Amino acid sequence: MGVNLESRHLRRQYQQQPISGWTRRPDANRVDLPVRIYTLGRFSIQLHGHALYSRQARQRRPMEMLQALIALGGRDVGIDMLGHALWPDSDGDLARNNLEVTLHRLRRLFGVKNLFTLHDQRLSLNSSLGWVDAWSFERLVNHADRLLPLAGNPEVVRQLVRVGERLMALYQGNFLERETASTWSLTFRERLRSKLMRHILGFGRVWEQIGDWERAASYYRRGLEIDPLTEALYQRLIVCCRETGQHGDAMTTYLRCQTMLAQHFGIQPSPVTQNLYSSLKS
Repeated sequence: MGVNLESRHLRRQYQQQPISGWTRRPDANRVDLPVRIYTLGRFSIQLHGHALYSRQARQRRPMEMLQALIALGGRDVGIDMLGHALWPDSDGDLARNNLEVTLHRLRRLFGVKNLFTLHDQRLSLNSSLGWVDAWSFERLVNHADRLLPLAGNPEVVRQLVRVGERLMALYQGNFLERETASTWSLTFRERLRSKLMRHILGFGRVWEQIGDWERAASYYRRGLEIDPLTEALYQRLIVCCRETGQHGDAMTTYLRCQTMLAQHFGIQPSPVTQNLYSSLKS
């Protein structure tokens, strides 16, 4: 798994990437919005600065609807698609009736006018009234992709530092990791996790290129905390440790990689990783 920092490649990735929350603003973490929804790690909601979410059984379906709406993009989500996601075993009429009842309960739960809008059989969460951490994360990743090709500019590097810190602060865990898994949540979870890994590897290589090995290593270590099975992270961390003279840490990193791959996949590290290990002994 490699990282290509060429401008054309990154621009293409950015152009092809859909943006949740339907805005290109790099970060919309506005404190003045009445609703703030946290989905990365522990699921929670703040309404006018106070915690809203409760795990009472009567709220389970409205909360699932909110979560599915977020995972499916949040804007102009077809009610048939949403109904199928929430009630896959129900026929169309029953699923639609369930959706109407649940949407009514969800609106009453929040009590914020126009927070959920339904037009032409499509439901939206109004981003001018509600902030979602996962959407803010996606906007920041897309903004970072635009900055990466310009990393030779010192001012851009300073911006990357700020964006990177904000991204890592936002990503408190995988999407709805403490909630019951479903197809729609797992799909969105993997999408966000994949973006984070790409971000960590991309930023890490920038820090490597400018000689900031410690910062690069800190990114790779954070990535391994989230996904200890991404071999590319081990490879780059070994390089960072080697370049800073921390050969013991580099050896430990290789052995951890070897153990994790053997336990989970029954395989040995790739030739690239093994060559890095050999370089430590030369």
